[in-house]
Formats: sequence, structure tokens, C-alpha cells
Amino acid sequence: MLWLSCNSWYNFHYSLGKDRTHIDRIKSDTSNQNKLYKEFERIFTSGKIKEKTNLWNNIEQLHFALVQAELKYSGSNIPSEYSKFNLENVLIDFPNKTNSVAYQNLVIHNAKTRAGKLKTQYANAHDLGNLVLVEDIQKIFSGLLEIIYQVRCHLVHGSLSPTPENHEVVKYCYLILWDCLKGFCD
Repeated sequence: MLWLSCNSWYNFHYSLGKDRTHIDRIKSDTSNQNKLYKEFERIFTSGKIKEKTNLWNNIEQLHFALVQAELKYSGSNIPSEYSKFNLENVLIDFPNKTNSVAYQNLVIHNAKTRAGKLKTQYANAHDLGNLVLVEDIQKIFSGLLEIIYQVRCHLVHGSLSPTPENHEVVKYCYLILWDCLKGFCD
């Protein structure tokens, strides 16, 4: 149901032809016109502590759930070495999905000192607690939206097995989307 609300919003908002075209537009539009991106950015960077903590926790949990579930991108011409999706292998640029530069790793490993602080070279990265993400919020948003859309495609087309691991993925996709859309209901 939540995806239908999102789908309705972007069809009205952008008036483009296909879902894929809408998703690519939302992923790349960082203007004030893109209310979904602006709400994500607000919560992710300066939202109320509880909102920010919820979103960051949901992102961390989605990453760990994706690693366990080992889901693959839907669609043709995806290079086999990039077929599994998680935050370490995010399809940022779908129109160029056959090219390795379309995939990004949003996770920074070994970003913290022994004391648990971010290393100097990662001072602008986003420390979610158990996961450190790159500095670029637009890439994080774009990657998460692509993952949510891919999971939606698996659900709609019946290619998502009803396993506990996949249930966790769906749950955290839903919660991230809810975090970003709930303000639209006020």
C-alpha cells in the first residue's frame, strides 16, 4: 500500500511515462521540487534526533538484511559481478547498468579508530553506528530508492521468495519509505 501511495505521488508530481523513468528522475533530482529527496535529506542530516535515529537504524538493518537475503537486480544486461544488491553494490545510474561505473559502494569499511571515532579522512562521512556511509547524501538517497524499487519489482513480479530474510528486506524498505513519506500525510 505504501508503494502505491508513492507511485501515485510521483505520477502526479512528475507526469512522466513509465515507473522506471520516474524513479530515475527522482534519484537524480535534488531540487526543491523533489519533496521525497528533500525530506530524506532533512531527516538524514538535521532531523529530530528520534527521526534521524529511526532512519539510520532502518538503513543499517536494510543493509544487513540485504547481505543475508542475497537478492539480485531485476532486468537484463546486469553484469554478473554486480548482480547482487546491497549498500556495497548499489546501482546509481540505471540507464548505464551495463557499465561498472553505474554501481557504487556506499559503505566505508575501517572508517573508525579503535576509540570508535571517524578517522580524519572520513570526517564528513555518515556514522550510523554500526555502518559508515559515504559523504554524498544524493548517492545514498539514489541507492536506497533503487533498492526499494528493485524490491518492489521483485514483489510485484512474484520473484521474491517468502523467506524470513526476504521479509526483513521488505520490512526495512517499507520503514525507510515510510520515514520519508509520513510527512506528506500531515
